[in-house]
Amino acid sequence: MSVSPAPESAASHFVESDLVIKGLTREGQQFRPSDWSDRLCGVMSAFGADEQLRYSPLVQPALREGVRCVIVKKELAALEPRLFKFFLSFAVDNDLQIGFDADAMATLLPETAKRMSSDAVAAPRAAPKSEDY
Repeated sequence: MSVSPAPESAASHFVESDLVIKGLTREGQQFRPSDWSDRLCGVMSAFGADEQLRYSPLVQPALREGVRCVIVKKELAALEPRLFKFFLSFAVDNDLQIGFDADAMATLLPETAKRMSSDAVAAPRAAPKSEDY
């Protein structure tokens, strides 16, 4: 009995958890180069008003249990199925370990979460006034 593959578009509707791409091959070797996660997340990054690079809230580099990872939010599968497939294909093509986590973004370091929330509401600061005349 053969099973036919599901249509591409149908796959995006069944993603129930965030995708976690670990920087380890299936054999347990560390993936190189060491900045691979930043480079991969750069696909969806943009420069902010302060000329600093900002990662998309849907695709973030992370450090989990001492291993560099990329977390791809499940919402990306619904918004941009081809882009979600690109990240999944990258992991498969490079023989990387993948997993699914119900809320992987919640596992980010507190500093990262704080920075992400402040980036969303950051307003330009006024220069301090000098009392010297």
